[in-house]
Amino acid sequence: MASSNNASANPAAPGTEASLANPGPSLTVMSYNVEGLPAPVRFGRAASLARIGQRLALMRSEAREPDVVMLQEAFAAPAKEIAQEAGYRYVASGPSADAINAAPAPASAAGFVASSSHLRGESDGKWEDSGLRILSDYPIVNVERLAFPAWACAGYDCLANKGALIAWVEVPGSREPVAFIDTHLNSRAASGVAKERADTAYAFQVAALRKFIAQNVPSGADALLGGDFNSGGASIRRAELKQSLLARGRNSLLDALAGARAIPQDERGASQAILSRGKDWLFYRGTSRRPIALTGFEVPFGREADGTMLSDHMGYEAHYRIGADRTQGPYLAGGV
Repeated sequence: MASSNNASANPAAPGTEASLANPGPSLTVMSYNVEGLPAPVRFGRAASLARIGQRLALMRSEAREPDVVMLQEAFAAPAKEIAQEAGYRYVASGPSADAINAAPAPASAAGFVASSSHLRGESDGKWEDSGLRILSDYPIVNVERLAFPAWACAGYDCLANKGALIAWVEVPGSREPVAFIDTHLNSRAASGVAKERADTAYAFQVAALRKFIAQNVPSGADALLGGDFNSGGASIRRAELKQSLLARGRNSLLDALAGARAIPQDERGASQAILSRGKDWLFYRGTSRRPIALTGFEVPFGREADGTMLSDHMGYEAHYRIGADRTQGPYLAGGV
């Protein structure tokens, strides 16, 4: 189910008006799965989620906050409060728990649907929303949402109304709104079902996501696609993403690791860890008239001084310049 409407705005955050009044051609984007799962799935997450918001607020006080943040697993109330704590004025949320996509399954999925398991949560309806949130310092002028078909999921993942969220943002330096696409795809081992079943659901979701992006993001639009793709090291899942979901898109992490100057030396280990895990991707695409160049890469949410993390994922940000000449060389496939 796809839906469209404008996003909500938080009360004006300190410094927001100044940043909008003095636009520049640069753009910083973060993607972060904050592990904001509700009880009883996870207990004791409130303190870490609050610290995520506080750190983003600190970054804002130092004028180094990401311009746009794409969150995944922002289910619990403390996860939804990150936007306000961090001072983001504009917020878009993904499909709600009751925005059910009742599209019928094709004949090719009949066997998959017939073998659904009540014990693994596959026929219990949606208990949670999508967990997707896009936070922005710049105006969000339109929103599109996709809930994956209700049958196109596997295991405990079916309890959340997973899908995708597109927020069109008026980015300073860009003549037209930029599309920010946030998504979270079906897990594998954590789903609680056989890997083959989870992978089948994954393929159905990738197909739905590819169609959603193609229908709602014109090929000539500047766009960024981030999220938890749950591809991991599974070759069958990586094959699904080999042809980038974002046509002509480039992979920010791969581009950064290919350029020695893009990542601070003390964060290259964290960047390699994100690459090795193979779940958190951030793709970007400009146009021939307005190319987007990657200019830097950081991991503000890696390991803490004591070795712990604020989430079971690391949160990273990529720095871009809109309208700059490309410096990465010829286009390479934007897959994983």
